[in-house]
Amino acid sequence: MWSNKEIQLWKVFVIRLGAMLLLLAFSRWLLFLFNTSNFPDLSLGGQFRLFFIGMRFDIWTLIIANLPLLVLYGLPIELKFKKWYCEVVDILFVITNSLSITLNIIDVIYYRYIDKRMTSELFGFAQHTDDNQGGLVTQFLVDFWYMVLVFLVFLFLIILLTRKTRVKPAVIENRMRWYVTRSLIFLGIVAASIIGLRGGLQNKPISIITAANYTKTQNIPLVLNTPFTIGRGSSGAVLKPLHFYDDEELEQRYSPIRKDLTVNRFIEGDANDYNVFIIILESHGQEMVKFYNERRETTLTPFLDSLLANSLVFNGMANGRQSIEALTSILSGLPSLMPSNYVESRYAANRLDGFGSILKKHGYTTAFFHGGNNGTMNFNASAISAGFDSYYGRDEYGNDDDYDGTWGISDMPFLQFTARKINEMHKPFAAGVFTLSSHHPFKLPKGYELPEGDYKTDFEKTVRYTDDAMRHFFETMSNYSWFDSTIFVIVGDHVNPEHRYDNYLNGYGQYQIVTAFYAPSIIKPLKTNIMAQQTDIGISLLAALGNNDTIFSFGRNVFDSLQEPCFSSYLNNIYQYSDGKYLLQSDGTNITAVFDIDDDPCLNHNLYKKEESERWDGLNDKFRMQLQQYTNRMISNKLYIK
Repeated sequence: MWSNKEIQLWKVFVIRLGAMLLLLAFSRWLLFLFNTSNFPDLSLGGQFRLFFIGMRFDIWTLIIANLPLLVLYGLPIELKFKKWYCEVVDILFVITNSLSITLNIIDVIYYRYIDKRMTSELFGFAQHTDDNQGGLVTQFLVDFWYMVLVFLVFLFLIILLTRKTRVKPAVIENRMRWYVTRSLIFLGIVAASIIGLRGGLQNKPISIITAANYTKTQNIPLVLNTPFTIGRGSSGAVLKPLHFYDDEELEQRYSPIRKDLTVNRFIEGDANDYNVFIIILESHGQEMVKFYNERRETTLTPFLDSLLANSLVFNGMANGRQSIEALTSILSGLPSLMPSNYVESRYAANRLDGFGSILKKHGYTTAFFHGGNNGTMNFNASAISAGFDSYYGRDEYGNDDDYDGTWGISDMPFLQFTARKINEMHKPFAAGVFTLSSHHPFKLPKGYELPEGDYKTDFEKTVRYTDDAMRHFFETMSNYSWFDSTIFVIVGDHVNPEHRYDNYLNGYGQYQIVTAFYAPSIIKPLKTNIMAQQTDIGISLLAALGNNDTIFSFGRNVFDSLQEPCFSSYLNNIYQYSDGKYLLQSDGTNITAVFDIDDDPCLNHNLYKKEESERWDGLNDKFRMQLQQYTNRMISNKLYIK
């Protein structure tokens, strides 16, 4: 039996946590109130929406900050009613919650310099700051003295809340019953806290990139709170600024800011207002496709072979080794050049302007499709952050009869669903679809009859299935009026997981993927050996469409013969950079190897010798310029056009 005095303890939980959630939300929203000019397109209704959506992330911070309260008051022990015990809990409550509020308040001003919420790289910055650090902090307090007053107001409210909700001693009438019920209640607190930290019962816990599901990239700081971005943005190493070149010299020699896109080859005709459709094929390396790899005795991809024969085909290169890396490279022109992939890195709160964002400014409707479970590898958030307004996944498909039991909806039915949805979109459109069936565990749908062929593994069977799905997909789309005025891009996300040929078992071949542009009305079919990496796709499409916007991309326009090809990647602490002739490998400071990829496709002969290092100065310069721009812009959140 509960006594009246003991019930007071649960009032403390409800009142304190409820009030602190509101205080956290208001402190988060100060960033908007003091920086309204940074969010000119946000309507009043949009402001309310983001304020309340942000509470999902505020709950994470609320639980972390109040672990002392939840644990020390939740434990089924009589000690918690002692006066000194309650005072300790109250002091911890004030300290931890004040710290959370303080971080949000600091970001009100700090945001102006980095255009995002702070993440844990701030601590790395603080460690390496010179002796002027104390003076900088002092100057900050002088210049923004009013934020100190704001903090004091919040501190006063927290202390007042604590004083008004002190725990009173309990009278335990049935000790055995009391311990049993309180133990069960404590387990309930633990379970609820876990759900709150995950952000719900969905498959994957919320992360920084989750905020991209709710708003434009530039508005993400309004949804997130600073303790959350610091706590959840701690994966991967902290990047350190590079200084190979003076900043002014670097901007003159190499910059990812591109102007005046030129088309002087491969395009025949006017592509203005053409639709754009990017088809990303799961695990489609060149090794699996007979059109690329003529050593294959039989083909697994008869339809794709025929499609490529009528396309402008490049020697495609993936910028990463994972699907999660591919989307950012393809849609936002950002290669994967750090230990963790961008989406799961501490820099995921940075602003990106994908080519979808640019096309929307010119009246394009945008959508991205992936039959996987919604939230898989954060594809939905990556697509939205790149400017794709709508996302269609397993949930939107709405029929689990076609669920493969693991990843999502099988390719055959989902691609038909994609075709129908695109046909309903306002034209012109920019869309993307990501296949999934050629992925482990390589299951074929029930009822599907595999065509006769020489299939060595289950993976090869799923590649054949996806090819059939693609054939039916194009047959359906060809019946729509927009088909002939659409530029299709066919690109692999990364190479296949199985290999037969030696030249695909090295640092070059393990990145070779399918890459082609299909638009017979304006692009003449041609098989080239020109290198084209995933980051080249977005900027090349904008050039083909005649777009004159200033573009941010680490890719190059493949339709401009004056732009030199390149390819970059990072894996196992080794960077790779190629100009299409040679492949340079580096630890970031020193060259470790150079290979002639034309004469030595298996990379058996390292051409680099320290005594002849000057021979590779030009290639190393190109690599270092790109790496410095990438690293320093990633750190300072300058991956977009201001």
